[in-house]
Amino acid sequence: METLNEDKIVNENASANPDFLKQSVIFGAITGFGLVLLSLLFYAIDLNTASWVQYVSLLVLFAGIVYGTITYRDKQGNGFLSYGRSLGFGVLISLFAGIVLGIYTFLFFQYFDPSQLEQIWKMAEDRMLDQGLTDEQIDQAMGFSKMFMTPIAISVSGLLSMVFWGTVFSLISSIFIKKVDDSFSGTFGQS
Repeated sequence: METLNEDKIVNENASANPDFLKQSVIFGAITGFGLVLLSLLFYAIDLNTASWVQYVSLLVLFAGIVYGTITYRDKQGNGFLSYGRSLGFGVLISLFAGIVLGIYTFLFFQYFDPSQLEQIWKMAEDRMLDQGLTDEQIDQAMGFSKMFMTPIAISVSGLLSMVFWGTVFSLISSIFIKKVDDSFSGTFGQS
């Protein structure tokens, strides 16, 4: 009898994993497309280089993680979700959102408006001038930074940034989102 319950628990966990991944892809894609739309909106109204824009993007990422994880907990987990699964779900959402945003970023800088890279370089150079760096120091720093300011490098760093911040947000939000099933049937499984 005990092996039947163990088999049932193993089968339930195995069947939950594809749904876990599928749901994280869905919420990651929704969050990623939300970030793309936000980026296009800021580009259209010429605010894409404002420093506060990145905070709005992080707020959208945080909202996507929280909404997606709570929805997964309530609809797929019957109202229950462990801290670890909540954390993992949030990190996966940020990974898939980062992939969507990375693809958009590459296409944007490579094909849609490559002049934006020149604008970013100019802003970096102006900041260095404001800091009082010499022309030689600026040239050296700009030569180094231009190596890493390519469409692919910006896309990869954006993806890594999304995963980093998604992990931080998931670590914090999972504290409040988790709900452990303390009932007898949740602890020992239903027979």
